[in-house]
Amino acid sequence: MPITNYPDYMQPAGKAGQLSSYQDYTADTYAVEATVPYGAAVQLNSTGTAIKPIATGGAVIGIALAQNIHDWVEKKDDQNYPVGEPAAIVKRGRIFVVAGSDVINGQAVKVDPATQKFTADGAIAINGAVFKANATADQLVEIEINLP
Repeated sequence: MPITNYPDYMQPAGKAGQLSSYQDYTADTYAVEATVPYGAAVQLNSTGTAIKPIATGGAVIGIALAQNIHDWVEKKDDQNYPVGEPAAIVKRGRIFVVAGSDVINGQAVKVDPATQKFTADGAIAINGAVFKANATADQLVEIEINLP
């Protein structure tokens, strides 16, 4: 039976790192070396044993998948993967991220390591990733990523 009403199955876009489609996505699990916010581009550390947010000269291996856990009572800053925890990193699929400037549907995705936001003219290209909608700076925007 085909899905004909997506709101019955998918949450509306609400935060960076949230999947925009359950169809054909792949995520790998890595240990966290430095705190990784949901929806951030990540790279491997120098030994290849853990991940950290993308830095100048790094190579993007995926986007941190958001979790539904949130501590509303203690108001903790828990919209990230803490050091030492396992993190789900999306390598293939559609996911929401924060635009760092105006972007247009179909443009290649790059990331600015200084702001950790996604643009069409950032310093680090994400090979095999394109924007799937138009957006302005600081808006959520859907990207499609296809990394090995």
